Amino acid sequence: MVILARTMYSETPDRNPAELLDGGRFPDENSLEEHLLAGFVPTVYRRRVAERSATGSREQQRDPERAERWLGFLAHHLARLDGDQQDLAWWRIGDSLRLSTRLLSVVVSSALCVTLAVWFVNLINVPFPVGEALMSSCSMGAAAGLAYGCVHAILVRFGTTAFEPAHVRLRLPGGGTGVGRRPVRTFVARFGAVLPGGFVMGVGCGGALALQRWLYYGIPLANELVIKGTLINMLVLGLIFGAGAGLVFGIMAMLEAPLDVASAATPAGLLASNRATVLRQVLVLVPMLTLAIAVGGYLITGLLDGILGPLVWDVTGGLVIGAVGGIGGTCSYALSFTAWGRWLVLSRVWLPLTGKLPWDTVAFLDDAYRRGVLRQTGAVYQFRHIRLQHHLARSYREHQSKYAPARFGPGA
Repeated sequence: MVILARTMYSETPDRNPAELLDGGRFPDENSLEEHLLAGFVPTVYRRRVAERSATGSREQQRDPERAERWLGFLAHHLARLDGDQQDLAWWRIGDSLRLSTRLLSVVVSSALCVTLAVWFVNLINVPFPVGEALMSSCSMGAAAGLAYGCVHAILVRFGTTAFEPAHVRLRLPGGGTGVGRRPVRTFVARFGAVLPGGFVMGVGCGGALALQRWLYYGIPLANELVIKGTLINMLVLGLIFGAGAGLVFGIMAMLEAPLDVASAATPAGLLASNRATVLRQVLVLVPMLTLAIAVGGYLITGLLDGILGPLVWDVTGGLVIGAVGGIGGTCSYALSFTAWGRWLVLSRVWLPLTGKLPWDTVAFLDDAYRRGVLRQTGAVYQFRHIRLQHHLARSYREHQSKYAPARFGPGA
């Protein structure tokens, strides 16, 4: 409280600390403390033009009211995680959103990734008619969004940590601790988690191809032969995508070594490290997943040829489908199931869009640290004091309830 009082009065010549002795305004200790807590953030975010011009500082201007609201949202987020939680971890900020919102973000980002991947592959492949390419990309994107949404829902439902945001670095066998103590169990766990999503992706692609042919070429969907061919395509593509994705991500799981979060010097350092890790994973996963789908398709169709009827899987078509799955699937994984990807989608796009956080979230957190509102403890931030955190969270909730839409009717 002494530090708060010094910040509010010693550094502001236009305010008189004698007002703290006003017994009518502050009849008890609690009212005085609440006054100091309420005035701290607006004080440290006030505009100090004279100081900046004298020292040459380029401190970013921020509206005190908005800054207090953003900090209140972060404090409220910690309260929702745990009433006594103080560690503000950047990779957990997205958890403040409802599950339905997080699930929607997975569906949308995955669908967008695969849609753009289909467009990209069509551009470098034999030119497709624009209309057919548009239908193909949209239908396959919708299938991918559904598939990744199913995987996310399954992981949340069963509480598995297979694809929770993690901080990992790629390690090769024979170096240091090797691939881990239980590589087979790790492979099986990751394979089992990915297989359903890959299968749903393949089934969706089979259905999307049938829909595309109906819309663009007029091939009827109710024809008995068309229905049979569509079901076979859905089954075979489901096996190809499921087995290929499970194999690749299972191998990647065996090569991942956990990175000690507590060893990170700063939150920004851990964020940069995780971003570099994800980019390295993307560079490895794209060619691996492309080849796994292309080669796996050749093997699976060879095994099922004759059992399900004549199956064709040529080299060019296999590489095209593999490239779509490799590029789109890897980018969807990076955005949906990595710490940096969830941070990018939720904390850098979704929350700023809804006004919960600023667009430059990293700069805002660092600025709050430099102003003394936050402090750094290894890889996480903490509020200057637990009392300040609780005050901001309470103020945020009061503000939200005050401006919440009015309810009408019985029970309002």
